[in-house]
Amino acid sequence: PMPVLRCSIASGAALLQKSTVRHRFVRAALIAGATLAVLGGGLKEAWFASFQVEATSRREALAAGLAGFGLLANGLPAEASGGSTAGKYSTIPTAKRRFYGRVRQGLYQYLQMEPAIKNGDFTDPSLDAFFGKNIIKVKGDQSIKNCGFAPKEYCITKEKRTSRWLDFKVASDLLATGFRYDASDVDSRLPQVKLIRACAKKIEKMRDAIDANDVEQVKTLYAQTKIDLSRYVKMVELAPLDSEDYTHEWDTRAKATCTGNFCV
Repeated sequence: PMPVLRCSIASGAALLQKSTVRHRFVRAALIAGATLAVLGGGLKEAWFASFQVEATSRREALAAGLAGFGLLANGLPAEASGGSTAGKYSTIPTAKRRFYGRVRQGLYQYLQMEPAIKNGDFTDPSLDAFFGKNIIKVKGDQSIKNCGFAPKEYCITKEKRTSRWLDFKVASDLLATGFRYDASDVDSRLPQVKLIRACAKKIEKMRDAIDANDVEQVKTLYAQTKIDLSRYVKMVELAPLDSEDYTHEWDTRAKATCTGNFCV
């Protein structure tokens, strides 16, 4: 507030009048404090920067310097850090925009496997669609721009693939960590993070059981993970597993919000 700012400046000015200083760094600090105070939108009376200063002792120089930095600190307006609580839970809507599509698509394809798993048919295409590395992350044989003078083999992209399962594993974890209500929260201690990571371990075991053709183990693990996921969707404000949300495919691209020419 302006009264507090003026009080701080008045106190600093009184100290400076008693202890005039010639040190360059102190003079620079005072000028910087005055300038930033004005730029911060708080102080029009930046007259304190024009004090004539002469050094009498190192102690007085230090006192004046601290006063200058105090003016600088008090002159700046408080700004939000952009953390989890900035803008009232800004991390949560950001996580939703970035990961909802990928998580919904993963859940859709995971539920598509249920009939085949119940029938013990591990050759069903739905299993390969979920676990197989069918998603191209980086196209191969593409020229890399601004590659410079590197050998040709380093200027051509190599194809990178991932699976729907691996993508869902990453996206669901990131979405869970985004649901923080305090910047001091530790990701690994959040209940939704604990739940989805425990679920991911079970899905990994289920994939191994599919490779081993262990039908009963696969059925048991699928039933357990479905319960875990039904709890998870509530924690991250997604629709229940039996809703129509998971009866169709989703756009997995992050949703951007723009203000003028700036988009996030």
